Amino acid sequence: MDTPRRTPTTGSKALPWNPLSHLLPSGSIFFLLRLVAPVTIVAVTIVCSLGMVGSALLEPDDLTVSPVLLKVIEEVEVPALQEGPIHEILVREGQVVGVGEPLMQIDDQRARFRKNQAEIEFGIAIKKASNTSEVKLAEVESRVAAASLQRAMDSRKRFPDTPSQAEVDEIELRFANATQHLEEASNNFQLAELARDLAEKNVAIASFEVERHKIKAPIQGAVIEMIARRGEWVRPGEPLLRLMRIDRLRVEGFLNRELVRAGLEGCPVTVILEGTEGDKGRFPGKIVFVSLEVDPGDRTQRVVAEVDNSKQLLAPGLRAKMIIHAR
Repeated sequence: MDTPRRTPTTGSKALPWNPLSHLLPSGSIFFLLRLVAPVTIVAVTIVCSLGMVGSALLEPDDLTVSPVLLKVIEEVEVPALQEGPIHEILVREGQVVGVGEPLMQIDDQRARFRKNQAEIEFGIAIKKASNTSEVKLAEVESRVAAASLQRAMDSRKRFPDTPSQAEVDEIELRFANATQHLEEASNNFQLAELARDLAEKNVAIASFEVERHKIKAPIQGAVIEMIARRGEWVRPGEPLLRLMRIDRLRVEGFLNRELVRAGLEGCPVTVILEGTEGDKGRFPGKIVFVSLEVDPGDRTQRVVAEVDNSKQLLAPGLRAKMIIHAR
């Protein structure tokens, strides 16, 4: 038979049974509780405080989108514009370049020869267009012939047979020739001016062809891949290198349809990188686009923000969460 438990007694008053009586004296259990109770209160206070701090980071109307993915805003493969061998490479992989900065040089010797020829032809055209001597001579001839004809006509009015009809016909012929010469001289002068303008355009075209042998950056960004090498023969349209814009990045995520509200575009956001703490992992930005399409599966809409990366602390492909702040 099991031995029944006995209740310890002190005098005539019964004491409560202590299950730890075989380990601790009856008075020690109360001492232990007095030590544990303050620690429990402090732990609860710390947890509550952390919850209050975490909730203080978010305003009541703020929205959290998680996860979001950082993407490139702009990336381009820079093509060759002219055919020929690559004469010089002016950048290296990883180098940051600005808009219009030279990247490569395709051999342009033939294009420069054509430009020199066009400039010489333009100089000749300028000389011809500035020569007005033929027009001036034709104008004098025309005035002299017109005056001679007028004198002959006046003379025949006073003296009908002087000059003779044959002489009058010869004067009229000289006047007609002088008039025709003036018209031809004026026409030639106009053609010379047009030829000068055409030669000027040819110089511009030749200069443009020379410039097209210089490969320049179409966007501001970093060189992330060199595709062509020095000495390689390239044709128009073939990619030479890749540029990626890094001063700003695109942040994309999906927000529940019920949380999307009017005026969301332009709202400020805070992007928080995964695995970071404090302000070092926080980056400001703003919403630039909210998709009008709703995913029929989970009823979400795509939300896009742009974030500043001028210090190059972010990189495409990183995951984060995004807090959309109410305005």
